[in-house]
Amino acid sequence: MRILVVDDEYFSRKALVQIVQDWNPQAHVYEAEDGQEAIEQLHNVNPHLVLSDIRMPILDGIGLAAYIHEHHEDTINIIISGYDDFKYAQQAIRYKVEHYLLKPVDKEHIWSLLKQYSHQTELSSEKRMEESFAALLYEGTTNKLDPVDMDDIGGYAIAILRVNADYKEPVKQLIKKTLSACSLRFVTIVDRRYSDMLLVWMYELNPGSAAGAAVNQEGLNHIIRDVLHMGECQICVGISGVHTDIKELTACYKEAKSALLYRLTSGGHRIYDAEYAAMNRPFNYGAIDEWISGLYHKLVKYQTKEAVETLSHFFANVVGPTLSVNVLHDMCAKVTTMLNSVIELTNARSDTAEAYLEQIDLHEVDVTQDISDEFIQVMIRLGERLAQNRAKTDMIEDIQYYVQHHYQQDIMLEDLAKTMYYTDPTYLSRLFKKKTGMRFSQFLLSVRMHNAKAMLENDTSLSISEVSSAVGFNDYSYFIQMYKKCFGETPGKYKSSNHSNKPTDC
Repeated sequence: MRILVVDDEYFSRKALVQIVQDWNPQAHVYEAEDGQEAIEQLHNVNPHLVLSDIRMPILDGIGLAAYIHEHHEDTINIIISGYDDFKYAQQAIRYKVEHYLLKPVDKEHIWSLLKQYSHQTELSSEKRMEESFAALLYEGTTNKLDPVDMDDIGGYAIAILRVNADYKEPVKQLIKKTLSACSLRFVTIVDRRYSDMLLVWMYELNPGSAAGAAVNQEGLNHIIRDVLHMGECQICVGISGVHTDIKELTACYKEAKSALLYRLTSGGHRIYDAEYAAMNRPFNYGAIDEWISGLYHKLVKYQTKEAVETLSHFFANVVGPTLSVNVLHDMCAKVTTMLNSVIELTNARSDTAEAYLEQIDLHEVDVTQDISDEFIQVMIRLGERLAQNRAKTDMIEDIQYYVQHHYQQDIMLEDLAKTMYYTDPTYLSRLFKKKTGMRFSQFLLSVRMHNAKAMLENDTSLSISEVSSAVGFNDYSYFIQMYKKCFGETPGKYKSSNHSNKPTDC
């Protein structure tokens, strides 16, 4: 608690200072000889409470009270005067002076008031720090933070405790009790986005110490043990590293959130720190793209069971302590994008529209099995819709639609016959020629050529080689040859006029 004693009489001032120090040797006591000097101290140290005389040179106690009332409305003002004058008392009341005491004062009375206002100040300071922390974190502003408090922050870290929403108030009280016993300065708020997350901002830490020691893991472990005795409450903790620049508060918060996500892949742990999250966990990102591409082709080829088995195998055998949560996040995002492309396909073939999927927020997931189950449910539903649409769609029309949307792939009619339609390839080839008037290979070439021409016309920055690869050609020379055969000119001499996108026989 910061207390300012204002009195022009030296011995009276020192007596009051001694009374305060006798009450609490840890209190920060400041002195001023008159109201003007007190105003400077108000600006420099922002005291919680002012003990002031009335009659002083330059600026008296009433003038000081008026200034405090206007500029420091949260500061408690107590006047201690040798003048029992009703006029002074009236003026003091006007400026919200809490008490008007007459000298000589009883120290027991002063102690009683200090104890009362100490508790009030503690609650007020705690509330202000909570508001300041939230403003810093979510709005990036320090306007609500006391400059004196800013000086006290020093090194800081953030711990995020994920608990059942119904238990957050008991857990907040447990945090206060445990961390106070560890002599840590801290502020606790509920995350604005995730109601089951408690953010604990711990400051006045030693910047040179290791993150785990600085945030006192023993205290956090004690909290976890007590929470687990609450019944159905579950808890895990993510801890940031120690930072010293207040501008890094958002980065500090993200560190703790990232560490907390390892609860999804590292079973058996309760506390995850920034050092654990930063461990190198190499992974072949190309394998994810191949895996998701395989999922997609199984779905659109009506192999829903195989697609579900492939996804289940990944979650059962790949998702674990050696997998980075960044890879897990990217994988979920790519699966969601892939499923949305299948939804787009089913919507184009149906009168009823399926809603597109939102990206999964891993912080809202309890276990990875929930992610797997959600994806599987969507895949089964889409598989059923694809099968229903297939029954209503002419087989040749279905093949044409497939080619128009997958011409970049290596498509062979023999594969389609065996894996999608379970029919004889020769029969399917004759049926395709009969219904379209062209061979399947001609149709595929036509679709690729018209898409190549559209790409060249719409994006002049693309090279011929890039276009060739984008439409499914592995042989650059063969692409140029086929392009000239279709359009009578090489790709480099295309015309910028509009052309129909309807596939034709080249």
